[in-house]
Amino acid sequence: MSTTPAHPSGRQPSDLTGDSMTLAYEHVRDAILRGELRPGTWISQVQLAADLRVSRTPLREALRRLQTEGLVQLDFNRRIRVSPLSLPDLEALYSMRLVNEPLAVLLSVPRLTAEETAELESALTAMNASASDGDEEGATEHHRRFHFLLFSHTEDRLRTQVESMWDHSVRYLRIYHNEPSYRLALIAMGRAGHEEILRAAQARDGRRTSRLVAEHLARTALTVIASVAGAHDPKTIRETLRFVLESAD
Repeated sequence: MSTTPAHPSGRQPSDLTGDSMTLAYEHVRDAILRGELRPGTWISQVQLAADLRVSRTPLREALRRLQTEGLVQLDFNRRIRVSPLSLPDLEALYSMRLVNEPLAVLLSVPRLTAEETAELESALTAMNASASDGDEEGATEHHRRFHFLLFSHTEDRLRTQVESMWDHSVRYLRIYHNEPSYRLALIAMGRAGHEEILRAAQARDGRRTSRLVAEHLARTALTVIASVAGAHDPKTIRETLRFVLESAD
């Protein structure tokens, strides 16, 4: 049986031509982030290459890239394991976001153009409309666009790192909370915070926008962790937020 789900864009394995490494990487990464390849699943590289209809060399390069991101683990028998999820990893992930994303926002927001702040407002309006309509996929996409615009002027290495961690957080939400209604509720919970972030960004106030983003991330992290393990003390999140806010002051 094939282990490879269809690409969410609709591209089938037989369409993986051109840059085989990039396409294989995108195909497998999307399947992992969307929860179609479940955490802890072992997959044969031979089978995966056959499913994707690519040679082993570009596949190995794609898997090394995914391993660097922490999405897969490779063993000496050339098997692939989709990285499992864990509460310590989730807390570490949000702590890393708390440090890096506000920094990226701080550096980027003063450089936003009038067109980009208008796009921010448009993304927020579309996100709220999708959430009200119960369109979880649409709300998530507009939510992603809103946040990514805030650090769009950051240097490539930092921006790529922040984008990757954002996507990893969504993976946790998709798998830990399979019901779209929960993810919609999270977006709705942050509505007032998003409005504040928008106003600060429109004023090109990088420091205030950065602080608001840090508080927004911490609220989301604490809510998600409490819903997964209510008895867990998220000390790392609290300490990281304190560090970030004290540094900002």
